[in-house]
Amino acid sequence: MKENSLKIYLNKIHSGNLTYEDDRYIFNYLESAKDVVSLTMPIRAASWDSKKLHPIFQMNIPEGALKEAIKNHFAKIVQMDDMNLLRLIGPYMLGRVKFEKIIDKEEVLELDTILNSSKQNLFNELMERFAIRSGVSGIQPKLLLSAHNKTTMKFEHYIIKSWEKEYPNLALNEYFCMRAVQNANLPTPEFYLSDDFSMFVMKRFDIKEEGSYFGFEDMCVLTARETEQKYEGSYEEISRVIRDVIPASKQKESLKIFFKAIIMNHLLQNGDGHLKNYGVLYEKDFNNAFLAPIYDVITTTVYIKNDIPALRLGDGKLWWKEKTYKTFAKQSCIISNKEYEEILQECCEAIKTTKKEVEIFAQKNQIVQEFLSLLTNNWKDSIKFA
Repeated sequence: MKENSLKIYLNKIHSGNLTYEDDRYIFNYLESAKDVVSLTMPIRAASWDSKKLHPIFQMNIPEGALKEAIKNHFAKIVQMDDMNLLRLIGPYMLGRVKFEKIIDKEEVLELDTILNSSKQNLFNELMERFAIRSGVSGIQPKLLLSAHNKTTMKFEHYIIKSWEKEYPNLALNEYFCMRAVQNANLPTPEFYLSDDFSMFVMKRFDIKEEGSYFGFEDMCVLTARETEQKYEGSYEEISRVIRDVIPASKQKESLKIFFKAIIMNHLLQNGDGHLKNYGVLYEKDFNNAFLAPIYDVITTTVYIKNDIPALRLGDGKLWWKEKTYKTFAKQSCIISNKEYEEILQECCEAIKTTKKEVEIFAQKNQIVQEFLSLLTNNWKDSIKFA
């Protein structure tokens, strides 16, 4: 392939080519292509032509510290534009879409080594070794790794997260917020907290048992937005995408999950529930699409005192009154009044249950007691306020 072109693979099958020429990104399917590269880009003979990199190809380009680590390492060798960044990390990208070549053999660690290590700078060490293999988006420093899980006796795939100095104890924050989400009976990936509380480890949900990949597209892709536009749009828009993309047989349950996740964001004061934090998984096309598990939930008001929700609902971005949620539940999520009340009750009970878990944990780990107290003090027990 030319320097300005990349081969695109779907589950290890060369299915198309991405080219950059005349200041435009051009994607063409091969005649032999059988699967769509994105639900928003069906197979056709004509090119998919865009002034900016197509959202599906932008989706897992690293941001923040991980992107800087990759750029700093390779900047002297090659210009770090989007095409060259994809050329470097593309073979390791999250999900079934890979770029330029396929890597079958990966270095495998022991999950216990990651979770139980006494090394103070283990994440930085892992960053040095695995940054180039971590095609995953987000500002928070994170890595994609393969590890052997002694419990299941399988080699499995994980996302490992740490934090920047301005967000202390982010791993603890995410761990207990995700515990609250679990306690609300929402689907979540499998997740762990390292023994020294420095890393949050989450099992990837885009990989099937036999090792092939689900298609995964976040709401930036499905609303035809770039990554930098992840704070645009509304929760109503996401609910419309769910109704458009997910088959009728799974729609009601998916909308219920989505609505419950928004209520949990309110109770946990998570102001970062943006378009990239909701997504859809599928086999080949719309016919079997389903809502991805809930992920990336934290209490942002611990760090940003007067933080607000990431997207609009109704008239704007604010911690809304109950009337707004009730209207959204009925009009956008097809939820009855009885179901609405049951969801609120379940979410509030989840907060109470998780607060007890945090209290027990803090008693055993007094070094983080102050932070955990601050964390739970930010949580709400109800949305019933004027």
